[in-house]
Amino acid sequence: MNRVGTPRTAAVAALLFAFSLAVCLLFVFAYPLPDAKSDAAGYLALARNVAGGAGFTQDGVSPMVYRPPLFSVLLGAWFRLTGTASVLSAAVFQSVVHALGVAAAFGLFLEILPSLAWAGGAALFLSVNPLLVTRTVFVLQEPTLLLFTTLAAWMTVRLLRLPSPARAALSGAAWGVCTLGKAVAWFAPFLLLAMRFLPVRLRWSWRGKEAAALLFCFAAAIAPWTVRNFLLLDRFVPVNAQGEGMLEWNVKNAEIPGEPSGRRVFDDINRTMHRPEDRRAAFREYIASHPRYFLVDRVIRNSIRFAAPPRDWWIARGDFRPGERRTGFWILAILFHIPLYLFLLVRTWQWGRGRAAPAFGFLLLFYWVYWAEHALVWGDPRFGLAAYPLLVGMVLPLAGPGGRSTGAADRTGG
Repeated sequence: MNRVGTPRTAAVAALLFAFSLAVCLLFVFAYPLPDAKSDAAGYLALARNVAGGAGFTQDGVSPMVYRPPLFSVLLGAWFRLTGTASVLSAAVFQSVVHALGVAAAFGLFLEILPSLAWAGGAALFLSVNPLLVTRTVFVLQEPTLLLFTTLAAWMTVRLLRLPSPARAALSGAAWGVCTLGKAVAWFAPFLLLAMRFLPVRLRWSWRGKEAAALLFCFAAAIAPWTVRNFLLLDRFVPVNAQGEGMLEWNVKNAEIPGEPSGRRVFDDINRTMHRPEDRRAAFREYIASHPRYFLVDRVIRNSIRFAAPPRDWWIARGDFRPGERRTGFWILAILFHIPLYLFLLVRTWQWGRGRAAPAFGFLLLFYWVYWAEHALVWGDPRFGLAAYPLLVGMVLPLAGPGGRSTGAADRTGG
């Protein structure tokens, strides 16, 4: 059995980090970097202002509440530390974060299956995966979200294998920080506690002090930013005020047969309504008046898009058009996506039959809920990359007799 923290596993983790970083830097310097546009330009401006002492502002004056803080604050700290705020510097930062994410995934994989060969091989797959390596050239959140989602999942698997208040506190804090990266991770601690009510073979029976430590540290990690937002907006916004943006996004991109395009509806509402609350009400009314499209048709399409390989780098280079499915698309899908989702289905079936430990079951439940959440909101393929290591973890064999982890930890209760 090889455990994280031993000299051998630490050496392998260091080698994986160094190799991953080298692969990313070779890629970064091999091609011209894409321009920072749209969201990337916004994140870059935020980071530069953080580095320059102007605070979490995009224009240098008005405090930003639309975007979550984690990525831009970390990038701003990197700019301050290195003394440069260029797109190239951001790409080097992304490369470091990607390499850290690979090392964190290695630790997670060792908790799932204590085998250096399997954990190292799965982490090596992540280190050279073109879907991940190509993200380093964009000033976007995906490498940061992958790192902190993986760290939080790792801490939670450790908690499930050997419960204690200290581990519960660490897991809660990790999910809090992850939620500051993107609010979609908010449900993880509550999902973990809800496992108490699953059938006996699937459940995790937590004690009150573990639940309290988990929730307290989760809330404590988010609370300072929530207070900051309340002072700015005079309303409760836990992480970022992107709700109106998501309403606009969903209306603007609606494609309902036989009706005007969502873009036209969006423009009409903005032209005729000037108060933000009136626009929000109109967007909600439009969505509520088309339940089949927004709750069925679009959810199915989003589910499929979420599970597709993201090709932003190839699209930026002009190799593909958005939505185009040529040979390159199917190569990426067959090599890096379809097999992983087949393993997800198999592992879900095995866990449902009691052949996988609760720790593994949490990863399965988290991925399914994460997928469903994005299907309801917006199923951009790149949004799935944050949980990509969890999907790769489905390929690892189930550990221990009968598929259960051999740790004394998988405490179940009746």
